[in-house]
Amino acid sequence: MSSHTKDLVAQCIDIAHRTNAFSEAEVDVLEEVLRDWAASQGKEYRLRLFFDDQKVSGFVIFGMTPMTKYAWDIYWIAVDPELQGRGIGKSLMAQAEREAVGQAGQAILRIETSGKPSYARQRSFYKSCGFEEKGRIEDFYQLGDDLVIYAKKISSA
Repeated sequence: MSSHTKDLVAQCIDIAHRTNAFSEAEVDVLEEVLRDWAASQGKEYRLRLFFDDQKVSGFVIFGMTPMTKYAWDIYWIAVDPELQGRGIGKSLMAQAEREAVGQAGQAILRIETSGKPSYARQRSFYKSCGFEEKGRIEDFYQLGDDLVIYAKKISSA
């Protein structure tokens, strides 16, 4: 991994830590995903970055869902806490949507998240981006922590 790529990975990990939205285990998984991204040159995961003054201030990681024609998963999205509320997250989401639709003229995007009260802000963000809650599995992650599934269908027309 080049020093530039290592620096980008480190900046994304730092943002994830500073949001206080992710557990240590989740940040460990994020680091693994970013290493996979770096090793595969974006084959499985796509990483898009938002820069503020040449520093990563937000990122989204997404990829095509295996065995589908036009379904995509949004795996991670995070914005520097000091810059949240300025449209960076929506800009990153819009970029992922454009790329997904560009592949086949249409796309279904899926996001899975926690149902814990501490994730209310994230769920509100997904709704503000046009995602709808499509399912919930109670106590999925642990007792009192539901898996919440959001989806959005879009097309180029």
